[in-house]
Amino acid sequence: MRQVLKTVAAGAAVLGSVILGSGTAVAAPQWQLVGKVTSCGKSVAHTAVSGVAFQGCLVVSDLGRAQVVLVANNHSGKAVTVSGAISSDFGNASCEQMTLSTGTQRACYGPTAAVPDCYDWGAGYVGGPYGGTVRFAVNGVTNEAKSSTVCLKWLDFPG
Repeated sequence: MRQVLKTVAAGAAVLGSVILGSGTAVAAPQWQLVGKVTSCGKSVAHTAVSGVAFQGCLVVSDLGRAQVVLVANNHSGKAVTVSGAISSDFGNASCEQMTLSTGTQRACYGPTAAVPDCYDWGAGYVGGPYGGTVRFAVNGVTNEAKSSTVCLKWLDFPG
């Protein structure tokens, strides 16, 4: 019986890492701390509140999965109410409404997808560009920005 429980637990751990795509963050709607990003578009000042900015970034994991991330920064001197949305080559997501305190940075991670052509197969091929559009609302006013990039080259596909 003990061996059966160990086998079931090990299988659940493997399935969990496959579902969550090890190396990438769980997708929206929750805002999270900003992790490692591969490439970001230019930071855009939001029109509703001076000192609030946002950008679309691309994360490519070591496992060949990619996602678009909406990154928000608040240096306005006051808390603001934010929400967002991501439309990308990997799927769409909504970012829930929250209060973004001054002096903080948060990220909303879009869905992930396998992108095997982000790897260099010896012929100098580079995948992409990949990316999408991020929409960021501050106190009810929505601005948007596009973000796209070619994937970085690796020597071998890790899969």
